[in-house]
Parts: sequence; C-alpha cells; structure tokens
Amino acid sequence: MTTKSLMLRFLLALTVFGFGIMLTSPVFATGDEKAKKIGDSECVDCHEDIAASFAQNVHKIYGDDAGFLCESCHGPGSVHAEEEDATLIFNPKRDFNSAKKSICLDCHNGSQFESAFGTAHHEAANGCSDCHTVHSTAEHLLSKPANQLCQDCHTDVKAQFMLPSHHPVEEGMMTCQDCHEVHGGDNKYAMSSDSRELCLTCHAAKEGPFVFEHDPVNEDCAICHSPHGTTANNLLSQSEPALCMSCHPMHFHTTLTAMEGTFQAPLFPNDPNRGGTTTLDGFKKGMLTKCTQCHNAIHGSDVPSQGIGSSALTR
Repeated sequence: MTTKSLMLRFLLALTVFGFGIMLTSPVFATGDEKAKKIGDSECVDCHEDIAASFAQNVHKIYGDDAGFLCESCHGPGSVHAEEEDATLIFNPKRDFNSAKKSICLDCHNGSQFESAFGTAHHEAANGCSDCHTVHSTAEHLLSKPANQLCQDCHTDVKAQFMLPSHHPVEEGMMTCQDCHEVHGGDNKYAMSSDSRELCLTCHAAKEGPFVFEHDPVNEDCAICHSPHGTTANNLLSQSEPALCMSCHPMHFHTTLTAMEGTFQAPLFPNDPNRGGTTTLDGFKKGMLTKCTQCHNAIHGSDVPSQGIGSSALTR
C-alpha cells in the first residue's frame, strides 16, 4: 500500500470520527429545537417532591444559575411542561451514552475525570447516576454507603473481604476510597500509578531503607500480597513455605525427602556439611516449617547473614 493511499485512509478515518463526535455531542435530548427555558418555579409546580429534597442539595446551595438551576442540567423545559411527557426533556440518568460527554463533567472537570481510553469509572459504569442520586442530600450524593455501592458491582472483591485475612473494610475501619480513586481513568483506579507507593502510605515501616533489601518489596507488594483478602495470614497470596519457594529454591531442611537414611543437599553436592539424615516423614519438616522462623525481617534487614544458623533478612 502506497504512502498516498495510507494518508487518504487516515484522513477518511478522521472525517468519520469527527462526524461521529458531532452526532454524539452533549446536546439536550428534548426532541424539539423550539424548547425554551421556563425557570425553576414552573418545574416545582409538578416536581414538588424533588424540589423539597433538592432544597438543601449542594447544587442548589452553590449553583450559579439562579432561577434556572433545573434547566442547567435538564435543558430547556417548555415543550416538556406543555406536553407533560418525560421523554421530551433531557434526563442524565436515562439518556446516558458512553460515547457522549457527560453533562456532569461540564462542571466536574478536574483531571481525575479524564480518560483517554474510555476506562474512567463513569464510562465503565452507566454514567454518574449509577452511583450518585443527584437531587439527594446524602454525603457525596451517593445512593448507598460507599463500600456497599462499590461491592454491588465488584462482587469478587466483596467475597475476598470475607476471607480470614483481609483489610478491615467490612469492619468499617477503611473504605474503598482509602486506596482507590473511584473517578480515575486508570483501569486499576489506584490513587497512585505505583501501587507500592500506595501501600507504603500506611505501611511506612516496610519501606526502609535497609542495608539488605528484599527485591520484591522494592518492586510491587502484590508479588506476595493480595490486598483485598486471602486465606493465608498477613494477606499473603500463598502460605509459607510455598510462597517463598515460588522464587527461592529449597535449601537446608527443606531438601529433606521421604526416605530412610542419609542425604546430600542438591544445591551443595560437594559440601559434607550440607547433608543429613532423613526419614519417611522427613519432608514434613520442610513443608510444615515457615521460612520466617529464621528470616523474620522479610521486608528488609540491616543485619548481615550470620552463617548457616541465621541467614539474611534476619532482625
């Protein structure tokens, strides 16, 4: 394909994309171009219940379109009022379209709402109204308590919080927002692009610096930990020693095999001090012993290795 034909295809794609943007631009779906603004007083005549709850709403208190607050979000209401037809006025909840710019973002336009890939929370959900009841007086206008609201969609995470080791969200000591920026465009919705830094905002003692560092700690806490909940202690993704041996080869007593007699450690075939005597139950000694019984400063240590009896990452 020639450079010229590639260029023509690119320009055609841009034209189609631009036309699509025009079709999905955030216009008010009144269905009638002659609709005019009628003012809040006209809206209150029919929507008394909404007006009552809206009286103490943050949008009412801090709104800067006095007398026309309703239509600043719903668009001109004259046709709707005349016909008394709910479809003849824009409703952000009913008329949400992920291809359009949300009307809420005309005011809520901070960088946390931006998304280049359609992965912001309001796009992944069904718009802002999936979580917020705009006319209410609830905190942050949430339709439910924050954690319940998150777990309605993230049912897998809700299940993880029921496991024996978990962050204390269910106990009310934390909220999802302590770790997640719920409006963000990042797929993980993390407060920070580096999840390690996020963890260390609470677990500062694990950061160091240490003379002898454990490499995974400097890379990503999630290498060893599953933050929402696990069956292993301390939010470990596996119990010891299986977790440690997923990176480290077996050594010392963990090389014991289920046999009668003497053995030589496979890692040190020529060292007579790296062997021993085992029994048919010898493997239990390795698999039922925690690595942290010796390596008890697993996140990092300032104490050097002291030989066979006390290895690195000790207190």
